[in-house]
Amino acid sequence: MEKKILIINNGLSGGGIERASSSLANYFSDLGCQVQVLALYQDDIVFKLNDSVKFVEPRFNRNTLGKVNYIFKMIGYIRTETKIFNPNTVLAFSEWTNPYVVLALMGLQFPIYVSDRMSPMAKLPIISELLKRISYRFSSGIIAQTNFAKRILYNKTRSNRIHVIHNPVNIIKKTKDKEIDLIVSVGRLSPEKGHKYLIKAFSMLKNNDWKLALLGDGSERKSLEKMVSDLSLNDRVIFTGHLTNFSKYLTQAKIYVLPSLKEGFPNSLIEAMAMGKASISTDFFDGHNEIIENEKNGILVSPANVNELFLAIEKLINNNSLRLRIGKEATKIAEKLEFSKIAKQYLNLILNNEHSKKY
Repeated sequence: MEKKILIINNGLSGGGIERASSSLANYFSDLGCQVQVLALYQDDIVFKLNDSVKFVEPRFNRNTLGKVNYIFKMIGYIRTETKIFNPNTVLAFSEWTNPYVVLALMGLQFPIYVSDRMSPMAKLPIISELLKRISYRFSSGIIAQTNFAKRILYNKTRSNRIHVIHNPVNIIKKTKDKEIDLIVSVGRLSPEKGHKYLIKAFSMLKNNDWKLALLGDGSERKSLEKMVSDLSLNDRVIFTGHLTNFSKYLTQAKIYVLPSLKEGFPNSLIEAMAMGKASISTDFFDGHNEIIENEKNGILVSPANVNELFLAIEKLINNNSLRLRIGKEATKIAEKLEFSKIAKQYLNLILNNEHSKKY
């Protein structure tokens, strides 16, 4: 019997939630499931769905409605469209909207699985946090990206139905460019991403041949550019702005750095590791258990610790054999987090309520 899966997300615009949910929708469809993606916002379409995947978005626009009116409209819309589709299971993405999905489907017999994507340390507004704590207890299952996130979710909800499923890795193909003395960091230029600590650590290097490329844009760009200017690093630090394709920079880089103060499950880090880049990451969660084993497939440093970050970068620059060994070991993340493996974990979880066969 064909299984019907409803995926509820923000839409198909560019973003980690949209990419993950649309990719899963296509995969489930390829396995013979009947899939519908229910968008909660009207937005641009960036990610493409299979022809067999039905896409539904609201006819009302959140920009023309007040926040309260929009929430009530959204709840009614979710309930109506779900009843029409009549799925075997519902999979919802986004901490911001998951509570409203659970509330909208109260009293109906649809199993609801909610997937958290942000850093578990992220602060939601008080009302949103309260709704999340209450509503998540009524879901069929909660999906966390890390064991660290699972522990925090348990403390908030006391739910025994929390499951850990990591992000799959998106394999980025190398270009024909050669590696150069380049350090790369990918991410939004905002305070929680910790770029100021990376710039300060980079300024301490005595080797002036290396360059640093910051791939991304955001609210902190001007202050970071001023910092670079004040440190006389204008000829060594590159600000690329937002890029849709950064394969060239990752191919050229010898070192990748993730200086974040908090993260959910960083796609950019695992993508760089899958390409064989020696990577340095802050230990913003129990990373040594789930992504990096320190000094084996990467190097971990304390968040906001400039000196530790400087020493780690210096170590990889001065020890070519260590850099190559760590980079080679890092490529194993591609098999561990291969997309079909992760997708099957989702599928087996959300259809388990039906006692379905394991795909």
